Amino acid sequence: MDFARHTPYGLLRGRRTPYGSEFLGIPYAEPPIGPLRFCKPVPRRRAAAAVDATSPRPAPLQAMGPSLGLFGDTSPKSVSEDCLYLNVWTPAADEERRPVLVHLFGGGFQRGSATDGVEDAAALSKNSDCVVVRIGFRVGVLGFLHLGDVWGAPYEAGNVGLLDVVAALEWVAENIGALGGNPGNVTVFGISSGAFMATALFAVPAARPLFHRAFLQSGSASRVFDRASAAERAREFLLAAGVAIGDRRALDALPPDRILEAEAKILASDLGARNAPGGRALGIVEDGTTVVEHPLEVFRRGICRDKPIVLGSTRDESRMWFSLGVMAIPETRDALAAEMDRFFPGRGAAIFSSYCARYGDAGLAQLREQFLTDAVYRLPAVRTALAHAHSGGTAYLFRFDWTPAGERARFGAAHGFDEPFVWGVEPSDKLPLMDGSHDAATVARQMSNALIAFARTGDPGWQAVAAPSPLSKIFGGDTETAALDDLLLATFDGADRR
Repeated sequence: MDFARHTPYGLLRGRRTPYGSEFLGIPYAEPPIGPLRFCKPVPRRRAAAAVDATSPRPAPLQAMGPSLGLFGDTSPKSVSEDCLYLNVWTPAADEERRPVLVHLFGGGFQRGSATDGVEDAAALSKNSDCVVVRIGFRVGVLGFLHLGDVWGAPYEAGNVGLLDVVAALEWVAENIGALGGNPGNVTVFGISSGAFMATALFAVPAARPLFHRAFLQSGSASRVFDRASAAERAREFLLAAGVAIGDRRALDALPPDRILEAEAKILASDLGARNAPGGRALGIVEDGTTVVEHPLEVFRRGICRDKPIVLGSTRDESRMWFSLGVMAIPETRDALAAEMDRFFPGRGAAIFSSYCARYGDAGLAQLREQFLTDAVYRLPAVRTALAHAHSGGTAYLFRFDWTPAGERARFGAAHGFDEPFVWGVEPSDKLPLMDGSHDAATVARQMSNALIAFARTGDPGWQAVAAPSPLSKIFGGDTETAALDDLLLATFDGADRR
C-alpha cells in the first residue's frame, strides 16, 4: 500500500510492506549524464514535487557477464548511466531513532547494484529493527577513471564514484531521521570493492562526520592506486575510445557500448595483474584532493580512532578463480617469485622461500593461490586492524571458513561466499550455494547477529584486536577463534603493501 512521508528533502511516496516500509529509487544527486559525465556529483538538496519512491531504478552502467549461479539470479534487471538513487527499508517511518546500516555493493569497481543481488534488505531491516540503506553509485570508468591529471578541467575531482557515496551519506544525514533512523548512528558496510570504498571514506574529510563505524568484508586500507598509474589507465581508455584529450564533445558523445568496450580493453581479469602495484584495474586513487592521503595513514595517525571497525576475509579468497581455470599458473618458480617481488619490491625471493617452507610439497598453482589470498585480502586486513588499534581505535577481525557441500566444496571458503551470511539470508532453493549444508542457517544467524550487534553497540561480540598476534573470530570453521600465523607475520614484516 502506498503512503507518503515528509522529509527535509521533500515528500516521499513510498510503500508499506509486511516487513515495514520501503522507499525505493530516491534521487540523491542530479543524473551524471551529458556535461556531468565523469564529473563529481551535484547533490539534489530538495525535491520540488512529491517523489515517487515505490519502485527501484536501474543499476549503474556495466558489462553483463556470465554467472555461476551460486547465488541464484542476481544480475541487474536494467542498467543506466542515470543511476544516482538510493533505497531505504525501515521497520516504520516514525520518530524512532534506530541504527542505520548503509550498504555499498561490491563488484570489482565494475559491477553491482543497489537493488538486485542476494541481499534481502527488507528482511534485514525487520529482523534487526534497523534502517537499511542501499546506495547506487557509478562504477567502471564512469566512476573511477582518473581524468584529472590527464585532462584537467572540468574533471579535477577524482574518485567520483566514491564522491557519489559521500553525497548519498549527506542525504542520509539530513533525511533519515524522518524515516525512523538515527543519523548519529550510521554503520557503513560492504564487501570487496564496496569494502575498499568504505575504508577510503576514512580518508575523505567531508565523509568522516557522516558515519560512525564500518563493517568490511574482503576489503581494507589497501589497493589504492597512485596518480601516475591511474593517469596511465585514463590515457589508455581515451586511446581505446578514440577520444583526443581536450575534445569534450567527443567524450560526452561516447555511446554506452563504446564506453564498456574501451573499458574492457584497458583492464586485466587476473587477480594478480589487477592488484599488484600499478595493476591494470580501476579503484580508489590517492589523488590528494578527494582522497587526501592513503587510508592506511589515516588509521596509523589515529585520525578516526573514535570509529570502530570490523575487517573480515574468507579462508580461501582466491580459490574459486583457480578452480574455474581462469587464473594463470606460473610456469617456473622464478616467475612466481617475480610476481611476489612486484607486490613487495626487494622481498620476492624471501617471501617465496617462506611459502615453500610453510606449504611443503604444494605446487606453483597452490602457492600462487595462497599468496594472492594473503597479499590482496588477509594481510591488508590485519595491517589495517593493527594500525587502528595501535593508534587508539577499536578493531575486530574475522575469518569465514564455511565451505559449501558436494561438488561445490572445491571452491573452499571463497571470495564473496560470506555475503548472504552477513545479511542473514536463509538457505533456499533460490540460493544454490547453501544447498545441502547442515550448518548454513546457523552460520548466517551468527554473522548477521554480529553485524546487528556492531551497528547497535560498536561491539560484534568477540575480542578486539591486540598485538602482537591478533585473534580472528572464525565463522563456519572447526574453532571459535584463531591467531594469525606468526610465521606469516614474519614473512611480510617490513614488506609494506599500500
